Amino acid sequence: MKKIIVWSITSLLLFISGTKLALANTADLRREQMRAVLTKYNSPMVGLEDVLISTAEKYNLDWTLMAAIAGTESSFAKRMPHNCNNPYGWGIYGDNKICFESLEASIEGVASGLAKKYNISSVESIARTYNKVSTEGWIKHTHFFMNKIKTAEIPVSSLPITL
Repeated sequence: MKKIIVWSITSLLLFISGTKLALANTADLRREQMRAVLTKYNSPMVGLEDVLISTAEKYNLDWTLMAAIAGTESSFAKRMPHNCNNPYGWGIYGDNKICFESLEASIEGVASGLAKKYNISSVESIARTYNKVSTEGWIKHTHFFMNKIKTAEIPVSSLPITL
């Protein structure tokens, strides 16, 4: 609601003054929403918003899914196995663990794996394969983070507005 009010007031003032307003595209706003959440959680993934969004879209996944799974599995990459880039818990069970060269490589690897090996029609269908131990909790947490990202308030200083 605050965003709408700020946008409305700003637009009205600029209209009255005769100044034109150019707002960056929706992808920029999504990036800022994701960054706000990653920053709030003090995530090492801050700065990877474009990678998270574009990779999800490349594989026809919801734009928030890769970040949300990382939130569910590792508190956004804050809790991963020692010396292992894997914020997704992908292939980690028992004594087994899959590590990636970088967080970027983990985003690509997991998104590709989801698209190739999973029914990606919903979080619920992904969860049935992704986390068979605590499926309902996984679904709840992943939806929580997806919604948190989609409804994140963007700090005014981060709004992509040019006058």
